[in-house]
Amino acid sequence: MSISINYHREGEGPPLVLLHGVGHHWQAWRAVIALLACDFDVIACDSPGFGRSAPLPASVEPTIPA
Repeated sequence: MSISINYHREGEGPPLVLLHGVGHHWQAWRAVIALLACDFDVIACDSPGFGRSAPLPASVEPTIPA
C-alpha cells in the first residue's frame, strides 16, 4: 500500500521531521522552519487526509501507527 504525502523540505544537516496537529497542515511550521533550516534538513509533512496529502485508503483504520 502506498499513499501520497505532501511535504516541504528545506535546509541542511541531520534530518528533522515536523508533524502538525490535528486539523492543520505543514505551513503551521513556517516560522519554525526558518529558524531550524540553518542546522537541519527540515521535513514538514501534511498528515494523511490533511493539507495536500491523500487520505488513508478506506481499508486502513485511522490510527496513530497507520
